[in-house]
Amino acid sequence: MDELSRVEAKPYHTEQKHYKQELERGLRVLHNVMMTISGVAPTASVFIIAPVACLFAGTGAFWAFIIAGIIGVGMAFSYAEAGTAFPVTGGEWALVARILGRPLGFISLVFMLISVIVIPSSIALGASQYLSVIWEGANQNLVGAIIMLVVGAIAVLQIKTNSFVQGVLLAIELIAVLTITVLGFAKVHQSGMVLIDPVIYGEGGLEQAVSFGMIMSAVVFAIFAYNGYGGAIVFSEETKSARKNIARAILWTLFITVAVELIPITAAIVGAPSLSEFMAAPSPMQYILTELGNETLNTVISLLVFVAIFNGCLAIVVLMSRIVFGSGRDKVWPEPVSRWLAKVHPRFKSPWVAAVVMAVIGAVLCATTAKTAVITFTGVVLAFTYILIALSAIVVRLRFRDLPAHYKMPLWPVWPCIALIGVVYMLVKLTQLQWKDLVIVLGAAVGALIYYYAYLYPRRGKKWIMLECVEEEPDQGSGT
Repeated sequence: MDELSRVEAKPYHTEQKHYKQELERGLRVLHNVMMTISGVAPTASVFIIAPVACLFAGTGAFWAFIIAGIIGVGMAFSYAEAGTAFPVTGGEWALVARILGRPLGFISLVFMLISVIVIPSSIALGASQYLSVIWEGANQNLVGAIIMLVVGAIAVLQIKTNSFVQGVLLAIELIAVLTITVLGFAKVHQSGMVLIDPVIYGEGGLEQAVSFGMIMSAVVFAIFAYNGYGGAIVFSEETKSARKNIARAILWTLFITVAVELIPITAAIVGAPSLSEFMAAPSPMQYILTELGNETLNTVISLLVFVAIFNGCLAIVVLMSRIVFGSGRDKVWPEPVSRWLAKVHPRFKSPWVAAVVMAVIGAVLCATTAKTAVITFTGVVLAFTYILIALSAIVVRLRFRDLPAHYKMPLWPVWPCIALIGVVYMLVKLTQLQWKDLVIVLGAAVGALIYYYAYLYPRRGKKWIMLECVEEEPDQGSGT
């Protein structure tokens, strides 16, 4: 706490062209990738999201994850080109504002804040389910609140420290998906035909063929499972040689994520002793663990899933605190709020106020909410965000021809167009499932525009000051 009390009270308004290097630029590609993958939470995706895809498409979930991976490549290239054109802390909204305009940029920020408020606390509340194997009757509110407070304390530390902690936890949690992979491929019970000609089991265990439409419905969930690789851009001001290495981090994160999720899902399908029982099980992956392993193994792996949830919460808070910090630094909010959110810890060089605020809000939500779930409109929010990023990747090359050298994708604009087609389809599917989600998200967008035109636009030049990217020292190097 001593360090927190010694934060310097610097004048907030300064005349400058570039952002100052306030955050610690200490990440190489490997560090960025570890932190970004932790935010993707691949273990949680395999255990929680993949079974939902199986409910929609049976063994066709295999193809759903492949198609989602192709769409992911398009989005990763889009993030890489747009993100390295403007390598600033803030994430998607900072890019959209610079490339497509401030109104769309502020809408993107509001969308991200919705996710910030809901997702970490929702994930934390689900941790007690896996902790119950050693703490029977664990209170989900208490466990969730404790996780958020501990995560907040760690998030305040140096970026290198967070990278190390998340890297260790990531290695531990990946043992869970490795176990599923080994069990499934070592004890194959199904032929490869269940992947080539996918099947699903309806009521009464009756086998049915899987249609292309069913596979595409599952693609929506597979896209969710892979989401997060674009988070690498948030660490732009903390990654060395950002204009080059951010693109590497994004692409490596996507490729690793696809492999870490698709391989164990495939292993689980071909290793299942009974596909009908596998798909009907409350937790299909735990069915694999108990049927191909034993109860003890299931207990151990459940604890690893708990570690994955904790690591995911930590990664999201660290990442999102940079987004909130960026909004304060650019003076998007009233002066006192912006000033506090823009504070950087004098020793750890981290956006400590933004991290603490996020952790406290998450802890309060966990402590006071009987049951919180990741609300379905976050899927619609994600779809709109992807559309804005894909459009940015197309527009940036047309509008900004004099930018410093940065990553440029191959086959432009083919990849952004592929991503747009896939994401628009995803949005249509989500709207068909729950049209009210679209209404809520559009309402949030209208509210964002009202704030922008009522508060920010009349104060242009004094509010939302977007400076040029931090200038890196030439000897900072790249490396991995």
